[in-house]
Amino acid sequence: MSGLSYADTIYTNDGKEVRGIIVEDYKDRIVMSTVDGEITSLKSDIKQLFYDSEADNLVKLAEQSRERGDMIKASDYYNMALRADPNSKAAKDGIIFLQGYLFRKEQVKKEDEVKKQEELENFGVAKIAEDKPEAEKIKDLSANMRANVGITLAMDDGKHIVENVIQNSPAAEAGVKRGDVIVAVWGRLTGYMSLEAIMKVLSEKPSLEIKCTIARDISIYPNPGRMIMSSLNDMIGAAFTMQFDGLTVSNVAENGPAFESGLAKNDLVVSIDGKSTRYMPLKTAISLMRGTKDSLIRLKIRRELIIWRKV
Repeated sequence: MSGLSYADTIYTNDGKEVRGIIVEDYKDRIVMSTVDGEITSLKSDIKQLFYDSEADNLVKLAEQSRERGDMIKASDYYNMALRADPNSKAAKDGIIFLQGYLFRKEQVKKEDEVKKQEELENFGVAKIAEDKPEAEKIKDLSANMRANVGITLAMDDGKHIVENVIQNSPAAEAGVKRGDVIVAVWGRLTGYMSLEAIMKVLSEKPSLEIKCTIARDISIYPNPGRMIMSSLNDMIGAAFTMQFDGLTVSNVAENGPAFESGLAKNDLVVSIDGKSTRYMPLKTAISLMRGTKDSLIRLKIRRELIIWRKV
C-alpha cells in the first residue's frame, strides 16, 4: 500500500496493520478495499481504526455525537472537519442536515405546545400516550415512512433494500426504484443501522429534506458492432472521468444504450462486472467495459438523491 497517498488503517487485536479504503461500515464488521481486493474485518477483532485524513476522523466523531443525540457537539465537529477540508462532502451534508433538523425541531416544539394548550382547554388535562410495544412501534414507523416518503424497506445481510416504491410518492419523484440499496443518509453509512433506526431517520418529522445515497445494479447492452467502434461513447453512449470520489459518469447521450439502461450523469461507478473500481486507472476501466465478452456491461453505481418527504 506504499503507493497510496491516503489510506484508512486498521490495527487488529493480534498486532496486524491493514491499509486501504473503508467502503462499508456495518454494525459488526468493516469492509475495506485494498490493492489485493476487498477484505472483511469483524469489529471485535479491531483494536483501533483510523481514517485517511483529519477531516474524515472529525466527521466520524460528528456522526458518533449525532448517534448520542448531542447535536451541538456534532455541529462543532462538522465545522472543524470543514475547516480541515473545505471540500468535504460528508461535512457539508452533516451541517445542512443539522440546520434542517434544528429548524424543524423548533417548529415541532411550537406545534406540540399549541397541541398541549388545546388539550388543556378542551379536557382540562394533557393526554399522556401509553408506551407501545416494540413491534407496534416498528409497524407505526413503517406506515409513517410509507405514507410520507413512499417506500417500504427490507433487510438483507445488513443492507437496507427498497422493497416497494409507491407511485407518485416523494421517493418515486426523487428516482428511487425497487431493489435499490440505501447505503447512506446525509453522508452517514447505513450498514451499521438497524431497520428501525433507518426508518426513524427517513420518517422523523424534524427532517423534511432527505439526502440519500443509493446503490443500484445497471446492465447495459452496447450498440451492435461495438468491436469495430472507436470509443466507449460510441458503444454505449456514455463518457467517464476519474474524480476524487472515483470513476464517475461525465455524460450520457439521450436515447443511447446507457440512457436506456438508467445510467445518469454524475453516477459513481463502484464496480464493473463485479470488479471494484477502487485504485483502477481510467484507461483500465474503459478497457474493461469495452472488452465485455457476453454483450453485456454490468455496473454497480451509487447515486445521490434528494427526497422531500411530506409534512
